[in-house]
Amino acid sequence: MKESVIAVSVANLWTKPNSSRQVDAPIVANPSDPLRWVHALSHTDRLELHENNLLQSQVLFGTTVWEVDRKDDWVKVVIPSQSTPKNEQGYPGWIPARQLAAPLPKSDYMIEVRAKQATLLVEDTGEVVQLSFLTKLPFIEDSGTAFTVLTPYGRGRISKSEGSLWTKREEDGEALIAYAEQFIGLDYLWGGMSSWGYDCSGFAHNTHLAGGYVIPRDASAQALQGRAISFDQAKPGDLLFFAYENGKGRVHHVGFYYGNGKMLHAPKTGKQIELLDLDGTVYETELCAIRRYWS
Repeated sequence: MKESVIAVSVANLWTKPNSSRQVDAPIVANPSDPLRWVHALSHTDRLELHENNLLQSQVLFGTTVWEVDRKDDWVKVVIPSQSTPKNEQGYPGWIPARQLAAPLPKSDYMIEVRAKQATLLVEDTGEVVQLSFLTKLPFIEDSGTAFTVLTPYGRGRISKSEGSLWTKREEDGEALIAYAEQFIGLDYLWGGMSSWGYDCSGFAHNTHLAGGYVIPRDASAQALQGRAISFDQAKPGDLLFFAYENGKGRVHHVGFYYGNGKMLHAPKTGKQIELLDLDGTVYETELCAIRRYWS
């Protein structure tokens, strides 16, 4: 398998090479424009991503992928950083070849975007690339007010107010909740794995990643790992899982326990990330498991 990296702000991982539509032009281009894309999507366009099985996941700038197949201008990849039962090597899907670049040298030190979004300034060209929360790039040097990093476009700079050298794993679930809270009000996006939109399991996955915990990509797989917790023992930062047939069927949703009977979650297409009282909702009857990854 050939190693590559993502060379756009965020790349969509499509189910098939012909899955993208006319409205998706901004997100399949290079440079991609995720903000323009999410603003252009109608409610129907967003529903189709799920109902027509168009979109699998997303992957951030500079992330390593492995190429496993090619069809014209499209490349089938697996994403080793997103674990899934679908493929033991990583999440599978299709990306336009123009959104991939040669691998970056390995580094012991990475700069990670800790702001909701950051601006990368490419040194040679002056080009500006918008980066999502949790984008990671190899550290070159400390340049005073900025970090110099290595990118698919050569050397670049990220402001110290927007990125940092990641140092330690968070010790409690409250820290995870603090990362999650900053996205309250963000539109839900099926397949979303960036700060331009998350789906329920992408939100759980990336929030854990911010705290230094690597968990599976999808809710059904997340529900099988971590430590089982009873509801009376639940603490903020624990994951709540919900299944069809009053909790007896297939797992279809995940959210964070917030404390005091509340959940913080990315609900569904047409809704925003929100804080919700579980009492009297469909979620109360569908709760099927609670898992803790942070202890």
